[in-house]
Amino acid sequence: MSAAVIDHEHDNAHDHGHEHHHKDTFITKYIFSIDHKMIAKQYLITGIIMGVIGVLLSILFRLQLAWPEESFKITHFFLGDSYAPNGVLTNDRYLALVTIHGTIMVFFVLTAALSGTFSNLLIPLQIGARDMASGFLNMVSYWLFFLSSVIMVSSLFVESGPASAGWTIYPPLSSLPQAISGSGTGMTLWLVSMAVFIAGSLLGSLNYIVTVINLRTVGMSMTRLPLTIWAFFVTAIIGVISFPVLLSAALLLIMDRSFGTSFFLSDIYIAGEVLHYQGGSPVLFEHLFWFLGHPEVYIVLLPALGITSEVIATNSRKPIFGYRAMIMSILAIAFLSTIVWGHHMFISGMNPFLGSVFTFTTLLIAIPSAVKAFNYITTLWKGTYN
Repeated sequence: MSAAVIDHEHDNAHDHGHEHHHKDTFITKYIFSIDHKMIAKQYLITGIIMGVIGVLLSILFRLQLAWPEESFKITHFFLGDSYAPNGVLTNDRYLALVTIHGTIMVFFVLTAALSGTFSNLLIPLQIGARDMASGFLNMVSYWLFFLSSVIMVSSLFVESGPASAGWTIYPPLSSLPQAISGSGTGMTLWLVSMAVFIAGSLLGSLNYIVTVINLRTVGMSMTRLPLTIWAFFVTAIIGVISFPVLLSAALLLIMDRSFGTSFFLSDIYIAGEVLHYQGGSPVLFEHLFWFLGHPEVYIVLLPALGITSEVIATNSRKPIFGYRAMIMSILAIAFLSTIVWGHHMFISGMNPFLGSVFTFTTLLIAIPSAVKAFNYITTLWKGTYN
């Protein structure tokens, strides 16, 4: 007994000494922090800033959309003569604002900011872990997200303009620098930004997965996890499966643009000039893009549904109805989300039979979604409210 007390006191003294020698500085606590709660705040703040930029761009181009020839002082104030001479957006810059707005809102706000904030904040707290599996990788994933945000915003200041091919960046507009003004340096910055963004997203997702699998507290089996954690866990798995496909598309597009390859180009004519590209297909890019693009919907939606499950159960003062059915519906949504991407491409010339297959899987994914809605309603039914 005395030996155990001595060992306990020795451990306490060691811990106090450890804390004494590792006191956080401002830099290690607030800038390059490895604490999951601080990193969640960093994601939140960066996401809010990107959201404000995205909303501002939306306001400016929607004003011009509503009154096409009207001059707006606010447009000229924020964008200057290069974008809006005399306060009227040029056609190319209008397309650029739509492209960057869509990219920021879909990827930087709804994906990274949402998952980065809530996954970092809640996963360790709700599974009983001290922190994420790797605090260092967690920090790196945030700073890659921050770097990609800076690169994306900086493309707005390029003389030839930012990317202008839409947030889906379909070739050949995005693959030929001479196609439109926004397909020059701005498009290159868009691709570099997305490559960095995806690297950070993958590091974060792998960290979330390992944390949930390995760092659950004693007695917390997978079937005892809060539905919030199940949603974050499955969202991370979807990201690990689908984001590398978009990364491959971006890298192939960079090769088409910079190294003369023809992955997405064939039989291109510009101003009567025949370009040398042969054998590529822009439809290949559509497949690669939408293999991420549709799971992306559920990367955005599932964390919100997980939080909704917790909020409804807590405020109903009763456990969520059909807990295991809710888990199965999350898993079913994750699986089906990877086999429905073709419904974005019905007019691309695909085989009608293949189109009918994608139609069937698209209808099928409504079933697990309906299960979740039914369980929410049943949980609310006869709940105890103040």
